[in-house]
Formats: sequence, C-alpha cells, structure tokens
Amino acid sequence: MKITFGEMREMGLRGVLVYCHCGHNLAVSADRWPDDIRLSDVEPRFVCGGCGNRGADVRPNFASGSPPQFASQKRL
Repeated sequence: MKITFGEMREMGLRGVLVYCHCGHNLAVSADRWPDDIRLSDVEPRFVCGGCGNRGADVRPNFASGSPPQFASQKRL
C-alpha cells in the first residue's frame, strides 16, 4: 500500500491492522512511525508471534479513529 502514516493520520486514523499470511492478525498503534514512512515500508519488519514468518500486510485500522465526516443533507 502506498499510503504514508502521515496521510493516514490526516484521515483521523491512529492505528493499523497487521495480517500475517498464516491468518494471525494484530491491531497496533501507528504512533511509533514518522509521517513520511509508507505502510508498505514496515511490512517486512513484522515477525508473526504464532508461526514465526517474517512479513505481513499492514492496513489502516478504520476503527482506530473518528469516522470520515460527510456533508449532511437537509430533508425537505
């Protein structure tokens, strides 16, 4: 994924979900990474605590922040 942690934070998101290829997953705070780092840059650094494999898929955790604000429409 080409999104940076800074871009993710601009959307109001504060965490990521880390998915191992074996099926294990973990929710992690994204506060430790600088704004200019891409989520895909940290994927090879993860080691699964269940199977020991290195590498994971890292995705924004949409439950970790405030939902996007949409313009409200008034009903007539």
